[in-house]
Amino acid sequence: MRSTSLLPLLPTLAAAIPTASPELAAREAPSPPPRIASVSYSGSGCPSASPAVDRTGGFEDIGLRLNAFEARTTAGPADSSVSCQAHLAIAGAAPGWQLAVKDVSVRGHLVLDPGASLDYYVTSFWSEDAGRTVTVKGSLPNTGAGQLNQDVEAHSTVPDGQVVYSPCTSAQGDVGLLNVNFRVALQADGAQYGYFGKDVDTTASENWSYVWRRC
Repeated sequence: MRSTSLLPLLPTLAAAIPTASPELAAREAPSPPPRIASVSYSGSGCPSASPAVDRTGGFEDIGLRLNAFEARTTAGPADSSVSCQAHLAIAGAAPGWQLAVKDVSVRGHLVLDPGASLDYYVTSFWSEDAGRTVTVKGSLPNTGAGQLNQDVEAHSTVPDGQVVYSPCTSAQGDVGLLNVNFRVALQADGAQYGYFGKDVDTTASENWSYVWRRC
């Protein structure tokens, strides 16, 4: 149902990133691209108080640095699962186009005792048709004998037949309200320790890219 990779950050990481198929690469997109008219956040991993989230880039190269996003197994069950949902109003597109999230990348620092694991989920939907959603999921277990303690980056691709498109862009250029929810859940038994978030040189972050079609 998806293409997913979750792996340590290494110099050769770029080779593992899913690439667009020839069909996708040939698809058109409106020019100029739309803009993000407004953005807000909700969830335990990105409280509304600044500076919980730093946004970089514009519509085409958006990135979110989640400064308060931390999940751990030692602080109680509620803290082992953390989420952040971004709400983006997108406008300024040429009429007659639809937009969908296609590729998602998430990054952070991960600590897992042997036997523990991290599951992550990225769900996207449009508020104009909130009943239609798509979720990509990845998992990283520690099957070794020692503690895993490293930066990780995960890449997920929504299959062509499962992408959730926006409404058809209006004559005024309004695309819609896009919601992207990133959630992690640590799975650990007994005294096993698990953590996902940040360290001295890494902060949890996410970015995504899009696919277009005419309507």
